[in-house]
Amino acid sequence: MTFKKKLNEIVDFKALDDEYGDIMELSKKCRFTNCSHTKEPNCAVKKAIGEGVLSKEKFTLYYREKNEAIYVSNQKNKTKAIEYMKQRDLFRDPPIDLE
Repeated sequence: MTFKKKLNEIVDFKALDDEYGDIMELSKKCRFTNCSHTKEPNCAVKKAIGEGVLSKEKFTLYYREKNEAIYVSNQKNKTKAIEYMKQRDLFRDPPIDLE
C-alpha cells in the first residue's frame, strides 16, 4: 500500500482543504515544493504569519493535524498509535522561525 493511499484512509483531505485552504494557497507560492513552512527560506506561509495575514495559531493547528495524520498512517495499529501520541504529547507547536 502506498503512502498516499494509507494517508487517504486516515485524513479527509477535502475537509483539510476546506479548513486550511488559505494555507494551501499560500504554500503554492513557496520557493520549494516540499516546504515544511518551518525553516526554509522564501516560504510564503512564514511570510504571511510574519505580516499578520495568517495567524500562528491556525498554522499550528494545521501543522499538528498534518503530522498526526502522517504518524498514524505509518503505524499498523492505528488505535494504539493515537493513544501513544496522546500519552507522549508528540505533536507540539511547530519549530517555526519567522526571521
